[in-house]
Amino acid sequence: MTEPDTEKPTEARPTNKQTHLVRRLGPAMGRRRTVDILRAGTGAGLGILVTALISYALPQSREAGIYLISGFASTAVLLFALPNSPLAQPWSAIVGMMVSAASAVVVLRFVPPPYADGLAVALAICAMMALRALHPPAAGIALLGALEYEAGRPLGFDFVLMPVGAITVVLVLLAMAWHRTFGVAYPSRPLAAPPRPGPAARSTPRLSEDDLASLLLEFQQSANLGTADLARLLNAARTRVTETLLSASAGSLMSPRPVSVGPEAPMSEVVRKMEMLDLRSLPVADSEGRYVGMVDQGRVLQRLEAEQATLRRPFRLRSAPPEPDAAALMDSTTAPVDISTPVGELMARLAKPGAQAIPVTENARLVGILGRSDVMSLLLSLLMGDDPKVT
Repeated sequence: MTEPDTEKPTEARPTNKQTHLVRRLGPAMGRRRTVDILRAGTGAGLGILVTALISYALPQSREAGIYLISGFASTAVLLFALPNSPLAQPWSAIVGMMVSAASAVVVLRFVPPPYADGLAVALAICAMMALRALHPPAAGIALLGALEYEAGRPLGFDFVLMPVGAITVVLVLLAMAWHRTFGVAYPSRPLAAPPRPGPAARSTPRLSEDDLASLLLEFQQSANLGTADLARLLNAARTRVTETLLSASAGSLMSPRPVSVGPEAPMSEVVRKMEMLDLRSLPVADSEGRYVGMVDQGRVLQRLEAEQATLRRPFRLRSAPPEPDAAALMDSTTAPVDISTPVGELMARLAKPGAQAIPVTENARLVGILGRSDVMSLLLSLLMGDDPKVT
């Protein structure tokens, strides 16, 4: 009697869409160094300690219910952990907090709770964005003003200056001193003006501050990144592209297994291969695959023109010369490069007018051809954000 099949059910494997969704729900921030984590946490803790001391020192602070510490904790996160963010700059922090506090006071003069809660936050956000002073923790200050009114402790415009404005200024000054101690730029440095080129200087194209600002707006990153930081990122990316290009080896960029001819190949075969493959140059290799020279399209055309001129002579005493072979047409001075040669060493050679394709060899055997198009493909792939063909 045979036993029934007891195959284990196959486990359902996650699809690419599910994997992509899981990755989107994962961390979006890069890893921070331990020293950066400790510096941010310690600085924010000291800032909140000062905030608490000021809050509890206010007259009748406990009775008035001015519990600002939790609201300023979010401000401390921005000031000490994200000093480059536009949301953490002094203008955003000070003006954002004060205008949000003022928004609550103004709204409560005309609208009673609980309708004033949402209206105060909405007015605060609109005012901050209009003043280019968006500071997310400030929305909590607007809500705090509305809640204080509901608790029977209405706030006046003095609340805008003290404690909100005063404590924010103190926190900003502490952040400036703290970051300066560790060599961190805060406030963020503005975009430097481009140097004036001299009469013989060669101008390098660069984006203006308005161009950078429009890019940030287009990709909705104006609240996360400043124009100066974007310019530095672009410059660093351009430097990285240059380093990648110059460090790439000839073997990683070459066109492998190139079409070649032997030294004894007749000119007709050379012309046929050049025409069929649309080549301007054709390498010559012996029977064992060793590189011996390069046939250039110009040399072939010159030889064809010379032969046509000979055939057109009206009184020829001699017969037409024999068809030349690749050995007679090739240029043996075109030196090959090794497969491990960095492309940076070949840039000057490829930049010369009329430069031929460069043969690439490994142990003297022809393994590839490197031309301007291969280098341009690498540049385009890096500029377009694709994975460059670099090993």
